[in-house]
Amino acid sequence: MNCIDFTNGKTQVFGIIGNPVEKSFSPILQNTIARALGMNSVYVPFKVEKGAVATAVKGGKELGIKGFNVTVPHKIEVMEALCDIDPVAERIGSVNTLKLTENGYKGYNTDIIGLKKCFEERNIDISGKTVVLAGAGGAANSAAMLAGEEKAAKLVILNRTKEKAEKLAERVRAYYSIETEVLGYDEIMSIENPEIFVQTTSVGMGNDVDGTPVKNAEFFNNVKIVVDIIYTPWETKLMKDASAHGAVAVNGFDMLFYQGLASFEIWNDIKVDKELAVKLKNQLTDFYCGR
Repeated sequence: MNCIDFTNGKTQVFGIIGNPVEKSFSPILQNTIARALGMNSVYVPFKVEKGAVATAVKGGKELGIKGFNVTVPHKIEVMEALCDIDPVAERIGSVNTLKLTENGYKGYNTDIIGLKKCFEERNIDISGKTVVLAGAGGAANSAAMLAGEEKAAKLVILNRTKEKAEKLAERVRAYYSIETEVLGYDEIMSIENPEIFVQTTSVGMGNDVDGTPVKNAEFFNNVKIVVDIIYTPWETKLMKDASAHGAVAVNGFDMLFYQGLASFEIWNDIKVDKELAVKLKNQLTDFYCGR
């Protein structure tokens, strides 16, 4: 039998809280980055039920867990359990990264960093464009605020619950001078010149791989670029429909990597070299696609 010296009394523990988390790629991503940099740390998933987030966060502090990522459906609820929130995350209205401090966890939002980096790497310029956003949850908050930050001409938010979408639109208008509109999915064909479409819902993943929030694929005839933040499956039905109608379709893997890298940098107070970051992203992409 071979003995494995993988963790010890000095190992720092990080993790992700959400529900579900069983299929999250974040543990592989974060542990790969840590090994590449020679960090004595380990990153593990924690399934947390809705309503138990504050208890989980308190328990994490008592256990000395150095940091968490936060995923669906807890990105907004977790804000009530924090001792401090970074101004960017406060403006966005959702948190996906927690860093342990003396007083508890401070919350950050790196989703906006990941999405912005995804756009940059694909040369996607949303300035002066009409951006259509599917969803109004935690990830949608980041996408909506990025549209404002990058000076999109108009933001159209699609959501089953218009009241929730209206609240997000109000948040965007409070910080940015951008035209906003809230529509139901049944009104999608009325959108004029929908140049960029960002999909932030869970439709199309898990047991719903044949699902799409856009039922009429003819909508994509006028769309130039589609970004679906889902990365499992690698190509969603929405992406296939968009490609078939001439749009460039991008999945969420780049966003996943760069938001995770940003979290890692926050936890460890470091900046990862760009060349190494690209190398790690390509390595992880190859690994994911080869599974």
